[in-house]
Amino acid sequence: MELTPIYKRVIGLDVHQAQISACAIVEQADGSSSVERREFGGFKRDRKALAEWARAIGPDVVVMESTRIYWKSPYAAPLLRLLLSEVKPGGLIPR
Repeated sequence: MELTPIYKRVIGLDVHQAQISACAIVEQADGSSSVERREFGGFKRDRKALAEWARAIGPDVVVMESTRIYWKSPYAAPLLRLLLSEVKPGGLIPR
């Protein structure tokens, strides 16, 4: 089954109590896709590193999956909130 991409630059976040797993999928100019996976801790410095990494990618959309209240920590990070506000309207998919 062939999938047609909707967005060219996507970041997915899976938020756990002490860890955030991130995956970025970026469509290259030649039509191929590159995938980068990163793990970040749950501390403020880790959220800052996550936000800087994500900003460098320049995503069209960011999606976040979390159980219970763990989403609050990364969403509260000022740099990450700024990144999310820069995503195109409709690019942040609410829970």
